[in-house]
Amino acid sequence: MSNAYLDVRIAFAIAKIASILDPNDDSFAVPMADAEALGQRDAATASDGSLPVPIYFADEPNLAESWKRGIAIQEAEEETSGMCSFCFKGHEFWQCPHLEH
Repeated sequence: MSNAYLDVRIAFAIAKIASILDPNDDSFAVPMADAEALGQRDAATASDGSLPVPIYFADEPNLAESWKRGIAIQEAEEETSGMCSFCFKGHEFWQCPHLEH
């Protein structure tokens, strides 16, 4: 059975080595995006609002920040998921006439 966090950490380490060999290498994009996706998944399945940074990301600031960004994205999506186009006007929230308040 595979550990998604370990897989991302290994991909990040490989990208770090690749960047030493080739400074123009952009291999970091994939593990960073994967860490963000794991943050979104963790936030979607969390039972409470306080999640610790996964141990595989804790000592690598780039992975930790990507994971936290995923958490924030998921929380923002959950906050606005029940809203429709009437809820937004000029980038401001309005009370939706379709939702009971």
